Amino acid sequence: MLGILYAIYNSATGEPTTQSLLLSIIIPGVVGYMLPKYWVTRRQTARQEEITNGFPDSLDMMLVCVEAGQSLDQAIIRVSKEIRAGFPALADEFEIVSHEMKAGKDKTQVLRDMSERAGVPDVASFVTVLIQSASFGTSIAEALRVYASEMRDKRVMRAEEKANTLPTKMTLATMMLTVPPLLIILIGPSVYDIAVTLSEANF
Repeated sequence: MLGILYAIYNSATGEPTTQSLLLSIIIPGVVGYMLPKYWVTRRQTARQEEITNGFPDSLDMMLVCVEAGQSLDQAIIRVSKEIRAGFPALADEFEIVSHEMKAGKDKTQVLRDMSERAGVPDVASFVTVLIQSASFGTSIAEALRVYASEMRDKRVMRAEEKANTLPTKMTLATMMLTVPPLLIILIGPSVYDIAVTLSEANF
C-alpha cells in the first residue's frame, strides 16, 4: 500500500519511468510479504528453544511434586508458578493445561493440544508417555523419573554438540581476522616498492 501511494504521488508530481513505478510497488510489496513471515518464524523459533531449554527442569519439579503426594493437576499448577521467572513460555503452556483441566476438558485431549501448540519433540514425547501411563495404569512418578533422566541426558548432549562446533567456527573467524593483516604485513612493502619503482620508471 505504501508503494502504491508513493507511485501515485510520484506520478502526480512528475513523470516517472515505468521501471521506477514498478520498483516502487514491487519492492515494498516483497518486503511487506517477507518481513512479517520472517518475524513470526523468529519468534516461533525463540519460543520453541525456550520451551526446550526449560523442559528438563520443569520435569524435575513435577517429579518432586508428584512424589510429595500431589496429583498431576496440582503438580502442573505448581510448576507453572515456579518456572515463570525463567521460562515464561513454558509456564504459559502449563497454565493453559491447568485451566483446561479445571474446565472439565478431557485430560488426554488437553495434553495433545499442549503438544501441538508447543511444536517441540520433547513435549510430544512427554505427552505420549503420560497418555500411555494413564492408559495402562502405571505409576506416573516412575514414568516422570525415567523421562526426566532422559531429558537431562539430551540437554547434556545438546550442550556437547554446540561445544563441538566451536572449534570450526573459531577456525573460520581466526582465519578471516588473521590472514588479511598477515598478507598486508608480508606483501604490503613489496607492493609499495613495486609501485614506487613503476612510478619512477614512468617518470
